[in-house]
Amino acid sequence: MLHGQIQNLTKQISGDTLFEIDHITIPQTGIVAIVGENGAGKTTLLNILRGADTDYSGTVKLPGFIAFVPQINTVDGESGGEMTRRLISDALVGRPDVLILDEPTSHLDTAQQAWLIKSLRHFKGLVILVSHNRTFLREVATAVWPFENGAVTAFNGNYEGYLAEVATKRDAQMQAYKEYVSEKSRLSQRAREAGERSNRAKKINPHKHSRAEVESIKNNSNGIEKGFAQQRKAFNSRLNRLKKVEKPLSETKLTLQNPVMVRPGKPVITALDVTVSQGERELIQHVTLKVETGHRLAIVGKNGSGKTTLINRLLQGSPGITHADNLRISYANQDLRQLDASKTALANIMLTTDESEQIARNFLGAMGIRLEQVNELVGDMSGGERVRVALVKALLQASDLLVLDEPTNYLDIPALEALTAYLQTTKQAVVLVSHDDQFVTEVATEVFEISEGSLLKHTN
Repeated sequence: MLHGQIQNLTKQISGDTLFEIDHITIPQTGIVAIVGENGAGKTTLLNILRGADTDYSGTVKLPGFIAFVPQINTVDGESGGEMTRRLISDALVGRPDVLILDEPTSHLDTAQQAWLIKSLRHFKGLVILVSHNRTFLREVATAVWPFENGAVTAFNGNYEGYLAEVATKRDAQMQAYKEYVSEKSRLSQRAREAGERSNRAKKINPHKHSRAEVESIKNNSNGIEKGFAQQRKAFNSRLNRLKKVEKPLSETKLTLQNPVMVRPGKPVITALDVTVSQGERELIQHVTLKVETGHRLAIVGKNGSGKTTLINRLLQGSPGITHADNLRISYANQDLRQLDASKTALANIMLTTDESEQIARNFLGAMGIRLEQVNELVGDMSGGERVRVALVKALLQASDLLVLDEPTNYLDIPALEALTAYLQTTKQAVVLVSHDDQFVTEVATEVFEISEGSLLKHTN
């Protein structure tokens, strides 16, 4: 199969440029990871590559038989993980030259992700995928195409190498920015000093000198004044010619104006030898655990093992489960019942928070809800956007216990990093379910795994 090419590609939407690609040579084999923020155009690029979107300028050539597996958003009858695995398996059976995957790990548990990693590594053709799963990207990517400031480039190397290059470029830009600020300050100071000296040269006190002395001083000072004026002009000219260097963007830090004040180590939920069932079927036996403020408890396990059922049981209460008095709970789950589709994203948040509108906008923006979307009706939003609004609603609701069921779905990497940093500092008790290994490692203070009908605490 011949190498593919992307040449002088420009994609516009409603007259505005979404992204541009100068030139990329597409490899014949390997795994290309397309990364970037939500809304940058990653799925659009996939659609262009597979020929589903032809509304662009430039040249795109990707020879060979292409198989495509889209992101799974709505599921009927089977779990998202089961459907994703089935669709990818069906695509692989067709032996395509190119396999294109959009967010393939979104609904996969850890075991299913391991299967996918193994399958992609054994695939003989070219894989092009979009993913925000950092652990997955580290395992599979052999090349990275990042979206940055409306342009797509190619990095030939693994994801760790790409991150190292990004860090190196950021450090170099920060150094250049510091040098720019220092030189700008120096030139401004010199121009100001020259101007002050020029002004002083003009001033003569007639009461301290005779008329003849005043005339003599004026004649001498005219040359001095002009010299300082010329110096000021020269410094201002250099200042105007100084090339501006932008400061590198810093990580988004999310903080509350009215954080919940809770005593660390206060038990909010205690379970003692509880059996968790779904109908007549026992899922988990002998559940014993304690959820305390200041602690972040992660529940992991295969799809269908009972993670969400366990959380609902803990929240609803039953024999063997004790709640703290006046327990306040905020819960972000996948069914989105906590959202009012007839209200805007911002209005949904403000219904249940004591925080300001600006704080709500900050959190929505960090989770990928753009400025123009905050006043959009939730009912008009995509499924992924609604999940992110529900997450922000839970984060900003005053509570002793914050419960997050698969919070990383539909988050891009900057949003994941902002959420991680926020949860690491909250004083609430946190219970979360996630298949994102890096997120769990960075956030959880305790990890419980459901395995073969038992709830086992990780010891490391």
